[in-house]
Amino acid sequence: MDTDQPVTSEDRMILVDLWTDLVCPWCYLGEARLHDAIEAEGLTGRVHLRLHSFELDPTAPVGEARSNIAHLVQAKGMPEADVRAMEAQIQQLAGELHRDYAPERPMANTRAVHRVMQAVHSSAGESPAGEQAAAAFFLGLQRDYFAGRVDPFDAEQVIARAVEAGLDQDTARSAWEGATGEEAVADDVALAQEIGVRGVPFFVFDETYSAPGAIPLDAFRQVLRSLADGTAP
Repeated sequence: MDTDQPVTSEDRMILVDLWTDLVCPWCYLGEARLHDAIEAEGLTGRVHLRLHSFELDPTAPVGEARSNIAHLVQAKGMPEADVRAMEAQIQQLAGELHRDYAPERPMANTRAVHRVMQAVHSSAGESPAGEQAAAAFFLGLQRDYFAGRVDPFDAEQVIARAVEAGLDQDTARSAWEGATGEEAVADDVALAQEIGVRGVPFFVFDETYSAPGAIPLDAFRQVLRSLADGTAP
């Protein structure tokens, strides 16, 4: 391969940074829309997704999972009927994206999951390969969480997923217990504060264009198209 050949718009990778939390339903929907937009624009294999840790509720109890319904009733002061109606609406939106959605799920502190994700990243190397491994681990866990197929607050289930992602069991357990990964999580949270992230999902395209929230599919397609063909301002 001639390394002196110029990189064309057809070759250039698009970088998408995403701040997300495992239990955030809008993060789940936002990632689904981004995924669909990438496919619709014919950009499969040309978008590099780099995940960053963010905690929706850092004060959530550690190791004391309860239902998301009970959590929102207490944390937000919402009537249970309103919480269930909201979950039903999100379930409908997920269905439109062909994603499974369990309206009642366990809920607890997510810091340990973020530490394991950071350990997967570090184990695979400080490179795009490490970032891809971390994203695949986290997004796979998130998808199965919202589909009701995994309890991400059960250490053994998360450690098994990390081992499948290439992390050795002892390192995964150390991260879960807080011996490693804490500094990397804190760095992501600090960077979020520095650039003004107040909630998730929060997308940054090519380290230049930001998009807070689960923006519509057409908006994702538009920004990806403009970056792919070089017409972004």
